[in-house]
Amino acid sequence: MISNKTLSGLRARRLALVMVIFVGLNLPPLSFSQGTAGEKAEQAQKPAAAPSFGVEEPKGAADLFREARKLAPTDPIGAGRLYERGFMLKPDAWTEKRELAALYEKQQQWNLALGQYEAINRATESAESFTDLVRMLERAGYPRAAATAARKAYTKHPGLPRFIFLAGEILQKYGAQEEALAALQEYQKIAPGDGKALLLIGSIYEQAGRLADALRAYLSAEKLMKNDQETALAVKRLRSGAAFVEGLTIFLAPGFNVEKNGLSHAEGGQRVEVTVKTSGNPAKLALEAASEMMPPGLFTAENLANYEQSRKMREKLVSIDPATAKTIDAMAFPFYSTGDFPGMTGAKKALLSTSESARPGMESAVAIAVPHGSRIFIFLWRASMPAPEGEKTLTRLIGQTVWPF
Repeated sequence: MISNKTLSGLRARRLALVMVIFVGLNLPPLSFSQGTAGEKAEQAQKPAAAPSFGVEEPKGAADLFREARKLAPTDPIGAGRLYERGFMLKPDAWTEKRELAALYEKQQQWNLALGQYEAINRATESAESFTDLVRMLERAGYPRAAATAARKAYTKHPGLPRFIFLAGEILQKYGAQEEALAALQEYQKIAPGDGKALLLIGSIYEQAGRLADALRAYLSAEKLMKNDQETALAVKRLRSGAAFVEGLTIFLAPGFNVEKNGLSHAEGGQRVEVTVKTSGNPAKLALEAASEMMPPGLFTAENLANYEQSRKMREKLVSIDPATAKTIDAMAFPFYSTGDFPGMTGAKKALLSTSESARPGMESAVAIAVPHGSRIFIFLWRASMPAPEGEKTLTRLIGQTVWPF
């Protein structure tokens, strides 16, 4: 028969074993208090606490984007991951895609930024998206694609001609000068008051050796952009290599040098003078200027009529008797020609010479009168060479002349 003392020991050991099991299973300890029936009912009505397993609550796209913005200044890589997670939930978050593109751009990850900007542009085709796309294409090393995108932008947004300027600027920067010039000239017709376009046009002309055209563009730009240092330097640079006569800037043909009131060339004793008249008939002024350089009485009105008649007779004789015509050609006949100077409205020319062909001791004079504004500029060439050579020389010089505004 088991004694009471033995039973008490067995109960104690059983209770200890139950406590060990509960602790090992991380279960709440058993309460051995008796309690009242009312207390037990109240405890049964209390809701049980939800178990916590350490798992983050699901987040929406807005939450991810908000966290990405906070993280961007210190951890751009982590911010990028958050943005990408947000795009999985909201693929059309264009504002946030632009934020991510700007983040990539700050890190100089051009192609990653370009991918975002391209996606935005494909979906929206907004002016802002085109601006971003053009800029990033250029930075990523695709200048021609950037210019093409700028052209497309103008097609989509014809009220924004700055995209044409942007195309021309990019093409000029990367060496496609002819295409750049065409784009900038197109833009300049739409926005004639933009001096920056004229400055770029001038630089293209200068690079191509078209110095007069370059200076004209620079002077126009200078007029529009007062006190612009770059433009002022361009004007000064070009004028330093040219002649400045009677308010004209003349880029010299090879071999010509500047002298007082004109230019000179050692070959054939050529000399060019420029004078200015405030009134008069250009045709009459040209003929008077050329005649003053010739022997007196050689080109009177009567003699000019005789020369014209002789010329017609010789032309007829050539068709009848070529042999006799050659004998006549060997004789010295004065040369006389007047008319319009091509390419310049209202300009007139006069060509005079003591001989139609090159001869020792011959004298020739060519005058071209060009109306410009309220004045008439007279270019006078004289030399011991045939008069047509003088016309060629003056044509080149006038083509390289920049007129005052």
